[in-house]
Amino acid sequence: MAAAQPAMASLLTVVDLTFRAAERARSPAAGASAVRAALDGYLASQGEAVRAAAARLVPLLPPRASCLTLTSSAVASRAFLLAHRQGRLGRLVVAESRPGCEGVELAARLAAAGVPVAVIVDALGPARAATVDAVVVGADAVTPRTVWNKCGTLGLALGARAAGRRFLVVTPSDRLVPAALARRLRVPDAEPEAVLSAPPRGVGVESRLFDQTPLALVTRVVTEEASLTAAGVRRRLARRPVAAWWRTLSA
Repeated sequence: MAAAQPAMASLLTVVDLTFRAAERARSPAAGASAVRAALDGYLASQGEAVRAAAARLVPLLPPRASCLTLTSSAVASRAFLLAHRQGRLGRLVVAESRPGCEGVELAARLAAAGVPVAVIVDALGPARAATVDAVVVGADAVTPRTVWNKCGTLGLALGARAAGRRFLVVTPSDRLVPAALARRLRVPDAEPEAVLSAPPRGVGVESRLFDQTPLALVTRVVTEEASLTAAGVRRRLARRPVAAWWRTLSA
């Protein structure tokens, strides 16, 4: 299952949760019951995790803040709506987020909810970081070293660092994975046709959906449980248990 979406840490978390529930059981029947209970508990907690992480981000923004983002993270989208309602978000700039242009879809939804939104081409993102109060993104994975997210995130982080702006990552805690699981993450190639449907003779096309941003460029990783510095992320992940069964599987 995790191999189907190799850059999404939540799937690794679900598999690890299943392994840990099963390996404590004394019989196959008890294992099946334990796995079912663990997965039911996980699914029941996800809606509240998104709501709580979004709410925890809002106080980190100054009143009437201008923010820059990309792609269409469910938790970041919820945070922007909540911040706007509470007077914490005055304007949002969204990179279009090629090749899928999820940023355009996010902008349309937020504009329909009354949020002032502007869409920019991806290449402008790093430069526009200097014109906002904070850059806010979601995450597909957070490891002890990096944040995995839609391609273009690294450029926004570098732009924010150069401009002295905060770079905030908001995500449910199931996206945080320790090193033992992080080594199983992969950046899959995307279809080149999404970039150039008919390249000229001799021209190759490379397309990726994800990039990796060093955790050192992140001001805070905000989850439903805490607002963490890079050092805080590493301390938390160092304490997280991992199923012993991973050692029997090839990476």
